[in-house]
Order: sequence, then structure tokens, then C-alpha cells
Amino acid sequence: MESIEKIKEHYRFTDEDVSLLMRLRPVMERYREEFVEEFYNFVKDFEETKRFLKDEATIKRHQDALKLWFMKLFSGTYGSHYLSELRKVGEVHVKVGLHTHYVNAAFHFVKIYIHGILHREIPDIKERARMLESVEKILDMNLDVFTNSYVEEEKKFFFSLKVESYLVQMANRFSHGLNLILVIGLVLLGFMVMGLFAYDILHILDGDIEKGLLSTLGSLLMLWVVIELMDTEIKHLRGGKFAIKVFISVALVAVIRKILVTSLSSEEVGAQLSLVAAVAVLGAIYWLIAKVER
Repeated sequence: MESIEKIKEHYRFTDEDVSLLMRLRPVMERYREEFVEEFYNFVKDFEETKRFLKDEATIKRHQDALKLWFMKLFSGTYGSHYLSELRKVGEVHVKVGLHTHYVNAAFHFVKIYIHGILHREIPDIKERARMLESVEKILDMNLDVFTNSYVEEEKKFFFSLKVESYLVQMANRFSHGLNLILVIGLVLLGFMVMGLFAYDILHILDGDIEKGLLSTLGSLLMLWVVIELMDTEIKHLRGGKFAIKVFISVALVAVIRKILVTSLSSEEVGAQLSLVAAVAVLGAIYWLIAKVER
């Protein structure tokens, strides 16, 4: 980890920057409450917000910490204690599992928000430009420390970094290979279902219209299942999310096809009732998953 002096040196953070930030403190004091309000308006639509800020007590603690952090940007004291506090905040972000994307987006908001204040409060263009430069330096230094917390977390390993990287790389390649084999298998299965579809049509041509129509409908459902599975797997190979809803729909189609087959026999009423119950359960599960995804 770099020392605070090294960080200042790399960002060319000078005593003049300290002086300019301290001059801004009275101005920012007036915007402290508004800053928190605007920040929450910005993050309220983030999909992760409700997971981390789930009750009033947590929100209150976070708002107080946010105000404190905001004002310390203009405190004029940026020593080892300041660096230590920033690292603790970064470690908390890592511990709760907050993705770095949201950290970067939040800093982007803070930068734009402070820019707006300076444009309203500092009429002199040259002075405002210099203050903006100092603000961007302190924000970039903060983001640097926060990001470093994620880097330090990623450095933790069991055997050695080289061995673990190699194992992870091999596992990724093996997993990708299995996914390709699965796609090939689905393609072959698609051809087989098309053959079954053609076979079922022969029942209609042979005169057994009722059986032929129901069997053909079942084959079409199976073909739809194969298409959905293949489409899902291709999306997964391209980096898409694992769609569990598709597998529930596959189970639904399989049970529905079974109902179509058993409907040809009047002696299997009990089996049909159990299949109908299975459809009801799977349908409820599918609805719940679809609701959660929305």
C-alpha cells in the first residue's frame, strides 16, 4: 500500500490545493444536507441499493457517515489518519460486497454535484477552474484508496497467485468446453425431435387422427423446449445470466406433453390428476421466479 505522501505526490496534490479546499469548506457546509438528499436521489434506482440500505437505522448511519466524509474532503487535513479512515471505508465496501461499478458511479455523481456548486458560488472563472482542479484531485485520491481495497482483497490466495490463476484459467476453459458440448448435444437433439415430429405425422396419414394430432402437438412442444434451451445456452456463452426460468418452463412442457399422451387412455385418470397438480406447482414456481426477475 502506498503512503499518503506518495499518493499526494502522484496526484501532484500541493499545499495550494489544501488551501483552496479549506476555502471551500464554508460553502460546502451550506450544501451538506442537500448533498445527502441528492446522493440518495441518485442511488435510489440502483438495483443494489435496497440490499444494502434496507432499514431506517442503516440509512441514518449511512447518511451521517456520508455527511462526515463529504465535509472531510474540505477539512485541509490529509495525513496518515485521513488515509486510514478512507481505507476503513473501502474495506467496508468490500466486506458488504458492493461492486466497484457502484463506487465509481457514486464518485461520478459527487464530482458533478460539486462542479454545480462551484459554478453557482464562485463567479471568478480562473479561481473556479483552479478550485475544480483541487476538488478533482481529492476525489480521485479517495477513489484510488477505495479501489485499492478491492485490489488488496483480490490478492488473497490459498496456495500461490500463479497456481490459483492457472487453475481458474483451466477451470474456465473446461467449463466453456462443456458448454460447447452441450450446444452440440442440443443441436443433435433438435434433429431427433424433428424426426419424431415427422414420425407422429405418419399416424395422421395412417388414419389415427386423434393420436397423431396429440403426438404431433407434443413433439412441437419438445421442439420448442430444445429451441429455448439452445437460445439460453448461446446467451450464457456470450456472457448472459443463468436463466433458471427456462428450466422451469422445460419441466412444464414435459409434464404437459405427458398429459397429452395419457389423455389417450381413459384408464389413467389418477395419473392425469397428479400431472395436473404438478403443472399447477410448476406454474406457481414459474410465476414467482418471473415476478422476482421483474
